[in-house]
Amino acid sequence: MARMHTRKRGKSGSKRLQLTERPSWLVTDDEIKDQVLKMKKDGLSKSMIGIRLRDQYAVPGVRPVMHKKMSQILAENGIKEDIPEDLSFLIKRYKNVSKHLLLNKKDISNRRGRDLIMSKMLRLIRYYKRTGRLSKDWSLDRVL
Repeated sequence: MARMHTRKRGKSGSKRLQLTERPSWLVTDDEIKDQVLKMKKDGLSKSMIGIRLRDQYAVPGVRPVMHKKMSQILAENGIKEDIPEDLSFLIKRYKNVSKHLLLNKKDISNRRGRDLIMSKMLRLIRYYKRTGRLSKDWSLDRVL
C-alpha cells in the first residue's frame, strides 16, 4: 500500500511476537501492571511506557505477556485518556508548525506540511467519533 501524502511505497511493519510460553526472566503480571500504572502517573505516554518496559525490564510487550492492551489495564484502574495518543501528538505537531509559520510567513513547504497534518487530524477525529473513542460533540477548536 502506498503512503498517504507521498508517492512512495513502504514495507509492511514488524511482525507480532508469538509467545508460546512465558520466559523465565520475565517479572510477574502484577509487577508489570504496577510499573505501567507508576509510569503513567509520572506522565509518560503509552508508547514511552512500552519502550521503557522493553528496554529496562526486558518485557517483550504488554499485550503478548498479559493478553490485554495497555489501555485496558489503565481503564481497569480508573485512568482514562480524553484524547487518543496519536491525535494528541498530531495536535502538538500542528501547534509547533503554526508557531513556526507565524515567524516565517513565506515558508510555503511548512504551510503545506501544516495542511497535511490538519487533514490527518480531521481524518482521525472522524474515525474516533465513528468508533466511539471521542464523543460525537467533541470539537478540535477546544484544543487548538
